[in-house]
Amino acid sequence: MAPEGSLGGSVGQDAVVSRRGVAGTDGNGEVSKKDAPPFENTDFTATRQEYLFKPPGWIDTWLVGQLNHPKDAPLAYLTLNILCMSVPAALAVVWITTPGLGGVGGWKGNLIGATYMVLNYVIFMQRYMLGLHFSEHLLIYKKTFAGRCLQNVLPTFVSVLFGIAPGFYRLHHCIMHHVENNLYPNDLSSTEPYQRDNFLHFVVYWVRYWLLSPFEMPLYAFRTRRYGIFAKSCFFLSVYASSLSLHVVAPIAVRWILLIPFCLTSFLIMFGNFSQHMFIDPRNSRSNYALTYNCMNAPDNQKTFNDGYHILHHANSQIHWLDLPHRFMETLDVHAREDAIVFRHLHFMDVGMLVFTGQLKKLATYYVNIGQPQRSQEELVAMFKERLKPIRAGNAGKGKAQ
Repeated sequence: MAPEGSLGGSVGQDAVVSRRGVAGTDGNGEVSKKDAPPFENTDFTATRQEYLFKPPGWIDTWLVGQLNHPKDAPLAYLTLNILCMSVPAALAVVWITTPGLGGVGGWKGNLIGATYMVLNYVIFMQRYMLGLHFSEHLLIYKKTFAGRCLQNVLPTFVSVLFGIAPGFYRLHHCIMHHVENNLYPNDLSSTEPYQRDNFLHFVVYWVRYWLLSPFEMPLYAFRTRRYGIFAKSCFFLSVYASSLSLHVVAPIAVRWILLIPFCLTSFLIMFGNFSQHMFIDPRNSRSNYALTYNCMNAPDNQKTFNDGYHILHHANSQIHWLDLPHRFMETLDVHAREDAIVFRHLHFMDVGMLVFTGQLKKLATYYVNIGQPQRSQEELVAMFKERLKPIRAGNAGKGKAQ
């Protein structure tokens, strides 16, 4: 989390903005003072950090050649990084800690397993989740045999290493969450009925997902007549559940590669989704500009494929991740008209922590005015509190989800 402060620094030509979304002038070439204050969007120029290393020579050429567009190379490199690092590490844990293979048990084995899991999560979890996210929304590989195999690496092959059952992310996020758009009760992960600054309400939200999602998601697919997806989810769920039976022969490996990651990931992704959809305008809760918010100039945007532009992602999930900062600058007038919330230097987890610890005044210092109604710090805090209240079916905004 970056320190509080102003949006200082030099302002690039294509980053100076006004309420209208372009560089406003007073007729003398100066930025107009009557419009929103100019600021610099550093997400345009910040160094990308989605992957750790590129493959050598011919492998790089071949891999990029499998993509529909070369600008998705960072996602392909991330996929290769995980295949080269996480998968061998997990196999090594199985070999080193399984008694039948001559491995060590007890506290030494558990220390090895815990070290693997912590390193895997610290290095890759955030990158993996958002790489999976955008690769599921935008099919990035060509429809060749190799392309189809690569397309399935993140959602199917390595997902278990990050606590996600194969195939479940697409069903939960792309098909259910984006179609239902946080509308309760259709969206099974909706945040609407909760008091969203109450951590106990989040715990209920998380435990519900943890315990019920393996059953609710296939039933959702069946209820919405997506029978092929229903059958596929049931198959993968049975395979995933069956893999847990390996605990009998490799208890330490299963514990640190499958069981604990499932519990930890369920907490992390639900905390993330809860934080993304904390602030909902009760007067307009069906608008994509009022059911989430944007995080700009956030260091995590460089590791998460610009995930901070969540309003735009809900408005159109087909916008390429590299184009999100540009689209934000082009639609500032719409954001202002819809009274959208924009924060700087924070990402969703940071916002969630500030809300749950009651630091709304501090959160207000990160608010960016791009032409929304002028508010004092006290008025911003009052707006935050209003948008944290539960949304009931009877008082939800009647605007149509976009």
